[in-house]
Amino acid sequence: MRQRRKSSSGGLPPPLKRCSSASVASLDCSIRTSIGQHEDEDIDEFVNNSFLERIRNILRFDALNLKSTAVRNAKMLSSIDDHSSVSYIPHYGVDVCFTDEYHSSASKLEPYRLMVGDPEMDSLLSEFKSFGPFDDVIAAAAAACNDPTNDATDKLAQFYRHYEQVPSWVDFDQIQRGIDVFLAYLPAAGAALYYRSLVGGFSIPKIVEVLKSTRYLMSDRKKTLSRLIDTGGLLAACFAPTNGSLSAASLRPGGRGWLASLRVRVLHAKIRQRLLQLKRTSDDGHSVQSWDIEKNGIPINQEDMAATLLAFSVNVLLGIEILAGRPLHKNEQLDYLALWRYIGWLLGIDTPESEDMSSNCDTSIKESLPPIDPCGPSILRAYASLESIIMHILHPEPSSCDLVTHLLSVTGFFAFRAEVCRNLLGDPLADGLGLPKCYCWQGWRVDAIQIFVVNALLKVAVYTFFMCFRVYTLLTMSCPWFKTKATVWHGNLQSKFLQKWVEGNSSRISAAYKKDNTASASVTKSSSCPFSMVMPPQYDSFV
Repeated sequence: MRQRRKSSSGGLPPPLKRCSSASVASLDCSIRTSIGQHEDEDIDEFVNNSFLERIRNILRFDALNLKSTAVRNAKMLSSIDDHSSVSYIPHYGVDVCFTDEYHSSASKLEPYRLMVGDPEMDSLLSEFKSFGPFDDVIAAAAAACNDPTNDATDKLAQFYRHYEQVPSWVDFDQIQRGIDVFLAYLPAAGAALYYRSLVGGFSIPKIVEVLKSTRYLMSDRKKTLSRLIDTGGLLAACFAPTNGSLSAASLRPGGRGWLASLRVRVLHAKIRQRLLQLKRTSDDGHSVQSWDIEKNGIPINQEDMAATLLAFSVNVLLGIEILAGRPLHKNEQLDYLALWRYIGWLLGIDTPESEDMSSNCDTSIKESLPPIDPCGPSILRAYASLESIIMHILHPEPSSCDLVTHLLSVTGFFAFRAEVCRNLLGDPLADGLGLPKCYCWQGWRVDAIQIFVVNALLKVAVYTFFMCFRVYTLLTMSCPWFKTKATVWHGNLQSKFLQKWVEGNSSRISAAYKKDNTASASVTKSSSCPFSMVMPPQYDSFV
């Protein structure tokens, strides 16, 4: 019997529901034929619903009982010969069909927390100790690569050349199709990113510790909004078309999105390096490391980065399904996952570059830990990776609740945003994150009728909000002409957002540069990295 950790409430969770061989075999036989015959079709094509059931599905929003989850589980079971290791594990309202073939247990995932950050970038920053918070390491690497006087052993040049050679599985036509998926369904994808991925994912306690230390998303309203906009800046740099060119061009070596992804990777490595260098005085007067690796793992480790990548990929696909009432076509999902697999490789997530080569240059780690590769090589594997990681580290604590409340409050309308979040996460996780079920604003006379009317109006407003998303998303799915127009329109919006972000970010970096006394003498305001470490980690932020 697989052992499970204690729940956040302190009590032991119910025992695992292990499938009996008979029950699994029965389920397997009932769905094997239909799945085999309809492998490449939409789920709705082979789920036989009555007319009334279809109407009910159109009017209902359910984050916990997704049609695609049942079909994916059935596909996994049909591909497994030995069902003795299959378990149904309840986790915040969802019974996860855990299989040893597709999923990773906590014991398999824990080494990715304790042993691996980003060996390639960490080694580079350790060797070039002169790089400060505002230094553009990627620009320096490009200069070293283009300098004819440099020999072949220059590590900066080697790093740059390494990422100019894309993995063998990268197909830029597919990358473009993945970008088109994001742009076509941008409203639903954006809502899923904020209310499901950001709020749900960044509430993981071990990730919250990093956010607390950097004050990222946990500072005042203005700074928190700036951090959220920076995330949008990265997405726009990768996906926005420029001067009529295809968006995928920006992700080719040397392109705008390619450079932005590598610069975010450097930012993560600088934060990791800074956190591991911080010291504090222990109770007995000795200087000890501030960051607790045993408790939280290496800062921004491989599992954390994989969780974030899955939040932007698989979790967005799930969010679109919740809002639309049906999943995207299999080919669209494959293209979108291939896009994020490539971006994850640029961000330093260990991913196979070919059949016999990994992106992790640390051979000692590579021999003991296979590439985590969260978005590849199949849809089943990607979804199982998300389920494995959330079962391992998504167990909200009071710090998680504080972060969620802060994130939903910075732009106002907390009650509305909290209700939207509850509908996209499901009641069990929303309860675990401390989101209220009933709203009564301070200063109002507590009156049952008043509370009922206000909450009824709130739920109507949220339901209307969701139905607008559903109509728009289903129209995009079903009408090729509208989908093409929506893709172009959303791409233009991304381009305009990117232009404004570049202007605003440049001013913000310049202001932070003026206040910083540790900036390198070689760095000027104009040469500062667009993703500079403007808020270096501090020990007193997370004690």
